[in-house]
Amino acid sequence: MSGYEGTIRLAREKRYFNLPFGRGRGDWLRVVKACYEEAIRVEVFAGSWIVDKVGWFPSLRTLVKYGILEKVGVTVRAGRRAYYRMPDPEGVRRALEQLGYL
Repeated sequence: MSGYEGTIRLAREKRYFNLPFGRGRGDWLRVVKACYEEAIRVEVFAGSWIVDKVGWFPSLRTLVKYGILEKVGVTVRAGRRAYYRMPDPEGVRRALEQLGYL
């Protein structure tokens, strides 16, 4: 699945996630946008860098499941840091533009 297809599918099927402690909902597409921005800056990035940009979200495994990201290597720092890459940043960019996020 391309980054475009995965992003569009995510927007249709699982757009929001619940924030902890009853603080409302978060938007997965904001997380995808932050990952895209990081992916055009560096080839491989840590999930924690995205948390620093957008705040709390459940896990980047959801974006891996949709084919938007790929996990790279093994998790480090006692299981607390995983690294990812975006195999199709151009497709993700097109989808985010179409959905009004860029």
